[in-house]
Amino acid sequence: MAVLGKTKKDVLLEFRTTEILEAARTVFSSKGFGGATIDAIALTAGVAKGTVYLYFESKRDLYLASMREGVLALHKEVGSEMEAAKTCEAKLHAFINGRFQYFSRNREFFRIYYTEFSHLVTGTANAQAVFQDLYEQQAAVLERVLAEGVKSGQLRPFDIPKTARLVYDLIRAALAHHIIHGAGEAPDAPVRTLFDFVWKGIGTK
Repeated sequence: MAVLGKTKKDVLLEFRTTEILEAARTVFSSKGFGGATIDAIALTAGVAKGTVYLYFESKRDLYLASMREGVLALHKEVGSEMEAAKTCEAKLHAFINGRFQYFSRNREFFRIYYTEFSHLVTGTANAQAVFQDLYEQQAAVLERVLAEGVKSGQLRPFDIPKTARLVYDLIRAALAHHIIHGAGEAPDAPVRTLFDFVWKGIGTK
């Protein structure tokens, strides 16, 4: 019987895929790409090794899928917060806060996220084109927010594309410090500090 347009088989497929991807993120974050094995991922997911290969052709495919799904979930969550915000200031705060909230709940995933995006700088990412595209999409989102602020007079004129990338990378660095060194710390305080630093740095007041 179909459920909301999906068959029982479709639902089971999605459930199993999600289980495997969650297990993969856990193993990759603790072992790294080189140290992770399909055996360890299967054990963590509670499935047979052969089951993993029914869904993913190789460890690399599984790694990329787990990364991409996690990043897309982040972007969707942050995007929803930004859509609800009415002003440039509120949208920028949502852009920053959404990331801190997401990674505070998904600390293990942040470790592979941070590693992969750091590799973009050196050109050593496992799938540079894929992650470069995801990076550029979010930089473009930030560009639109900054452009809106400049147009409304809330922000002073500056090089918007360059500033968007500088702010994006600053957020990532602040997140790394919070996740790695702020164990148990709620994200509210670092979000407030970072937002004030950025807003006062590019604002007109």
